[in-house]
Amino acid sequence: MNANELADNLLKNGGNCSWFKEIATMLRQQQAEIDRLTMLCDCMTTESNRKGNEIEALKSRELTDEEILNIAHQIRLIDRQTADDGHLYFARAILRKAQEK
Repeated sequence: MNANELADNLLKNGGNCSWFKEIATMLRQQQAEIDRLTMLCDCMTTESNRKGNEIEALKSRELTDEEILNIAHQIRLIDRQTADDGHLYFARAILRKAQEK
């Protein structure tokens, strides 16, 4: 039984007592707030799950050699002309280690 059903029963069995009417009104307001908060909680759970899925997808994504070289070049770690397989091996080793945690 929810608060609205309780309010209905109270009015049905309580007659025209103004005190019962006030209680019934309060119960209906509380049920409306419960419904609003439940909907808000459901929305937050859905959004949280969506974000969690996005994070997991990003964790499992592998960078291409080109992306690694672009990042290394942007932070001036290497010059594009001097980049070799050792730089890529090193970057991939760091990424693997980071994904283990």
